[in-house]
Amino acid sequence: MMLQRLFRGRLSFKLYLIVTLIAIVSVCGYIFPLFRLYSIAPVTVPSNSLPRSSRHLSKLITVVFRQFEDFENDVADSVQSFVSAFPNMPVVIICERPPYPPFPFSATNETLRNVKVVSLELKLSMSPQELNPLTFISTEFVLFVPDSTRVLRRALQQASVAATANPNQAVAISVGNVHLVCQQVTWNYVDWTLHYTKDASGKICDAVHGQHALLIRTSLLSKLPQPFVLPFPESLYLQTAVKNFKVQISDSKLGFGRSMLKTPVAKQRATRHMRDHRLALYRQLGVKALVREDGRVQWYGCKRETQRCFPSVQGTPSYILSGRNTPPCCRRNMRRVAGHVLRALLQAGVRCWLETTSLLGAVIRSDILPWAEHVEIGIHSSDISRVPWLQRGGADADGFVWERATKGHYYRIAYSATNRVYVLVLPFTPRNGTMWPADWVLAHQKEFPERHLHPLAQVNYHFDQFYFFNLFNVGLLWLASSRLAKLNRRIVLIQLLHII
Repeated sequence: MMLQRLFRGRLSFKLYLIVTLIAIVSVCGYIFPLFRLYSIAPVTVPSNSLPRSSRHLSKLITVVFRQFEDFENDVADSVQSFVSAFPNMPVVIICERPPYPPFPFSATNETLRNVKVVSLELKLSMSPQELNPLTFISTEFVLFVPDSTRVLRRALQQASVAATANPNQAVAISVGNVHLVCQQVTWNYVDWTLHYTKDASGKICDAVHGQHALLIRTSLLSKLPQPFVLPFPESLYLQTAVKNFKVQISDSKLGFGRSMLKTPVAKQRATRHMRDHRLALYRQLGVKALVREDGRVQWYGCKRETQRCFPSVQGTPSYILSGRNTPPCCRRNMRRVAGHVLRALLQAGVRCWLETTSLLGAVIRSDILPWAEHVEIGIHSSDISRVPWLQRGGADADGFVWERATKGHYYRIAYSATNRVYVLVLPFTPRNGTMWPADWVLAHQKEFPERHLHPLAQVNYHFDQFYFFNLFNVGLLWLASSRLAKLNRRIVLIQLLHII
């Protein structure tokens, strides 16, 4: 009866009712986005009626989604785009853990028979193969697709042609109207430093910046240690750059999907996740310094409030055993301590000079030697009373900690109470024309003629101008090199002769 009255009513009332229902549905969809209905319907096009190119690409490529946010993403619609265009193309969604909220589609749907959600969460019942996403990829190529992407057949065909023509190159395809930036990457393992440079006009790159898909051979991925580590694709490009696998930027474009992360809270959350993943990656690789395209340096190593990057030295430093130099952050902090100590000594009128490896570094590099574990400064023992901090010790107003060695009459100034990067202050006593260590013994320290202190010359020692031995005194230079511990004397002599 109510329906009959409704249909017998006026047209304006019917229109008003319809508009009201549409408004209610729209408001509910906006307020409760998690309950949005995704139109993943079975594809009714028979496989034999698809174009030959589509069938060929379906056998050639596996689509992989790796970088997206669990709390807000467009993966479902992106999957729908590929499933509609290529019903037989395998799709793999790789997650750190089972996604929550779950993707709004059913994996039992016949349409999604080629879609696989792979979780990398460790379970004791799993086999090693289940933790390796390559196990689920059997095609020749992998297409890594970012969130909110819509496939375009022509773009994918052009990229596959380019990838087939260059076996050792991947192909980057921009998403939407994003301008891709070509980057060159240098990973200096010895110096713990990652360096990015921008190649504005280049098409062959080590890395690509900007939202894009990446088509790469599966055989190249199998040669990388961990190709699916987050943040992605940053971690992938670091590995391919070391292997000298290049990336070619394609002129074709894929479509852009829904805009995600619109609210400030969502953006901050995604930024925090990216930062955490990057810190974990850099910690694993040992990246201490990152040099950006504009020359800015971002530090990921030790700070004043953290411990230094290497343990207490017992014989040979741990970083040398690993085939590396002193971490650049530690050398940076070492310079700060040395500059602070030198200014304090010179302001007090103390006669001081550089010792052993610090002297050699000043001569060869005007800096600390790359493998130095500390800076050594020599002073006259009679000048100790001029520096109050050498007598009473403790932390000064700038946070540097002055200490006297428990064994021996020498001093150590640390960067802070937590960060034990330090400078040694070594007192010498003149006796019969010879400078002798004043009641302290270090394995590499020896006496030297007092005449080597007259005259003193100045040299730029990176952090400051500082007095050191006369540069043209060949005998003294050889003295400095002979007092180096665990260094090849022949190499040192060649370096010194080159300078002289």
